[in-house]
Parts: sequence; structure tokens; C-alpha cells
Amino acid sequence: MQGDNELMIELDISNKEYRDRPAISSSDVKAAAKSLAHWKGAERKETTAFDIGTAFHELCLEPHKKSIICGPENRLGKRWKEAKEEADAAGQLLLTSGDYNKAKAMSEAALSNQKLFDLIYADDALIEASIFVQDPETGLQLKTRPDCYVKSKKVCLDLKSTVDAGPGDRDFPAQLWKYKYDLQAAFYRHCCQLAGLPVAYFCFAATEKVSPYATCLHMVDEEVLQFAHEKMMNILRRIAKAEKEGVYSTDWPEINIIRLPEWMKHDDKE
Repeated sequence: MQGDNELMIELDISNKEYRDRPAISSSDVKAAAKSLAHWKGAERKETTAFDIGTAFHELCLEPHKKSIICGPENRLGKRWKEAKEEADAAGQLLLTSGDYNKAKAMSEAALSNQKLFDLIYADDALIEASIFVQDPETGLQLKTRPDCYVKSKKVCLDLKSTVDAGPGDRDFPAQLWKYKYDLQAAFYRHCCQLAGLPVAYFCFAATEKVSPYATCLHMVDEEVLQFAHEKMMNILRRIAKAEKEGVYSTDWPEINIIRLPEWMKHDDKE
């Protein structure tokens, strides 16, 4: 990158190198949304589902890397052990044949969405760019790694593998609220804009994890982004204060009283 953004946007570092850089990420913000204690004490866990998601991302965004390897049918025995050692030495991700075929089918289904395909393969698309900035209000160092940013359209895109990609309120939008993807979108936009990459539109491309691997492209409304931005900034302020004072609490009461929810009272009357 040229000009003032040269030190803020890196295009050629690995995901591991990005993760190892000390800065606040969207995952940190989402963890701190529950409590500062949950953020400070969070542990990163990688699972089979995580591996499939990683493979899905690469097969959609950077298939030329060819770092996703199709292995044996299961993780048992000498064949898997030898293949795993070889893949690890080469910096590759080994999947069982079933998991590999699932990730491949998911990526093919996602890219069959023409609007999504056009964004990922736009001439000016930045794929997996690592962005490092400083928040001017809190002084915190922030980082983000959007799956795709298209400069000409000012679109920031994130891929999601999900149980339900549909547009209904109880479908993917429900996942957005449950997993705090609204905070993620606001954080990504905040970092991009600080790095000189304006975001007019933020989109999630949701692909289901089971056949037919249905895909839907969801654009986040500006009202949602504005509301989430205020929540995100409050969280950053709390993180900055906690870092200064060294106090990371849940802010939970010593005893919580569970009361009858209002919706249950209404149901009983019916």
C-alpha cells in the first residue's frame, strides 16, 4: 500500500502472524461484551468445525494457496499420523476426506452466488488484508483482517458458515444477534475507516454447513451499524480503563434472583 497507510495495511502476512500481533480484535470486543473477565481469561480453542471453516474460507478466497489437504477417511491409525506430520511440516491443514469434501461443496455453493463471486474476484478486491490501527479516542491498538474489501464499491465482506443462512428473522439474522456479529461488523468498519478504507456497505455471506449448502448474501443496515458502533466504543472504553487500572471483573451481583419472565406471564393468561 502507498502513502500514510503503508504501515497500517499488510497484504502478505499469514493468519498466524496476524493473530500473534498484540492488539485488540473483534473477537476481543465480543468477549468483553459479556464481561472484562471473560475477555481477559478467554482461551482460543481450535476444533474440527474450526478447521472446516478455515478450509471453507481458503477455498472461497484463496484457492491458489493449495494449503488445504484431503486426507484419509478418519483420524485413526498410521495413515493419518503420517499425513498429519507431513502436512504440519509443510504448513498445510489436513482434513479427513469427508470434511474436505464438505468444505469444497460449501465453497462451490457460496461462489455460485454471482454477487458474492463478483465481490471476491473484483480486480480491486483486497483479500485477507491485515489492518493495524490505533483508536484515536482510547489509544488502544486495534487489528482486523476482513475476508474481502472491494475498494471501488467500498464494500467489506465476511464469510460465515452457519446452521441457517436464510433471510428470516429467526434464520441468519438471529445468528447475527446471538454471536454478536453486529459488533464484529462495526469493529471491522471502524478499523478500515481509520486505515483510509471507507466502508459504505458491510455484508455477511452466510453458507449453510449441510447439503444443499444454501448461501445468502446479507447486507447490514446502516442503523444496525450505527447502534453497534456505540456499543463497540463503550466496550473499547471499558477495555482501556481496565488495562489502565488492572481490574477485570464480571460486574455480576453476588446473588442473582431469577424472576418470572414477562413473556411467561402473558402466555399463562392466554
